[in-house]
Amino acid sequence: MRVTGVMVHYYFTCKRELWFFSRGLRFDFENEDMLIGRLIHKDSYEREWKEVMLGDAKLDVVIKGHGVEVMEVKKSSKLEEPAKWQLKYYLYLLKNVGVNAKGVISYPKEGRREEVELVDEDIETLENALADIERVISLERPPEAEKKPYCKRCAYRDFCWV
Repeated sequence: MRVTGVMVHYYFTCKRELWFFSRGLRFDFENEDMLIGRLIHKDSYEREWKEVMLGDAKLDVVIKGHGVEVMEVKKSSKLEEPAKWQLKYYLYLLKNVGVNAKGVISYPKEGRREEVELVDEDIETLENALADIERVISLERPPEAEKKPYCKRCAYRDFCWV
């Protein structure tokens, strides 16, 4: 299985969520947070970008002047670290095909943007994470559930806490 940006995000959020996703158990599409997130994504910056497929990863890319910027639009900054790693993964994929790009995470509801860079130390962290993602998704059973602050809003919550 090829690794997607969503899988990297889930790896840094919850390995159990990653395992469910890797098995084809998709989001609760009626989940209010998911619906709001899709609307924000659609309404924010859409005219400026092109979606680019790089392997199984779908990137929102903005071409500005002589540079390439990868944009990730998020509903809120509650899962800021996983969002950064998802974006760094996209920058890593682009770097591996010879494209140097800048990254930006946009939080339209919060009225802020954050620039994200891929530095040498990030590459080692990502490569270790990618190897561990392979391990997690190859498990016969999902990792044990861990109570986290955002579990009650997770689309997979019923698989863990029912």
